[in-house]
Amino acid sequence: MQKVSGDEMFAGMWGVCPLLKQIRVRAQTEGREASYQREDGKVVAMQYNLRRVERGVKVEEAKGLSPEEFLEFYANAGRELGNMMMADLLKGVSDASEEVGNVIGLEGKGLTFEKYLEMSAKLYTEFDDYGRPRPKSVVLPPEMLQKFQKDIREWADDPVKRAAIEEVMERHRKTFNENEARRRMVD
Repeated sequence: MQKVSGDEMFAGMWGVCPLLKQIRVRAQTEGREASYQREDGKVVAMQYNLRRVERGVKVEEAKGLSPEEFLEFYANAGRELGNMMMADLLKGVSDASEEVGNVIGLEGKGLTFEKYLEMSAKLYTEFDDYGRPRPKSVVLPPEMLQKFQKDIREWADDPVKRAAIEEVMERHRKTFNENEARRRMVD
C-alpha cells in the first residue's frame, strides 16, 4: 500500500512538472549545508526549501473510498507538492539568469527568430560523442509552446534561418570541444 500511494504521489508531482523527473538527485548524507561551483568559478551555497503537503483522512471516511478515489487522494498531494517545487525551480533559474545577465527581453513581441537566436547563443550547450547537441528542456505556457513548436518547424524549413541556427551551434560546438580538450583526468 505504501509503494502504491508513493508511486501515485510521484506520478501526480511529475504530471504537473515533468521537468522534475529529469533533475539529477545527489543525496546529502552529512551536514546541513552544501555548495556548488559555477563555470565562472563562483561558489554558491545551496538554498534548501522545506516543502510539505499535509493531508489527513479519518478511517470512517476512508472506508467508503473506491480504489480510484484513494489513489486520487495521493495524486492530489503530489500535484500540490509538484507545483511548489516547480515554483522554486523557476525562481532559482530566474534568479541565476538575472545575476549573470543571461536574460532576453521580448519587449511584448513574443519569441521572434532573432530573440530565439540570441537565446540559443546564451544557452550553455553540451554535445554527445557524435557532435550532436544534447537536448534541452524548454518551459513555456501551453499557448506559447504551440506557437514555438510551429515557429521552430518554419525556421528549420527556411534555409537562411537554418544556416543561422547551425552557425550558433557551430560556435557552441567549437567552445565545447576546446573546453573538453583542456580537461585533465585526475585520479
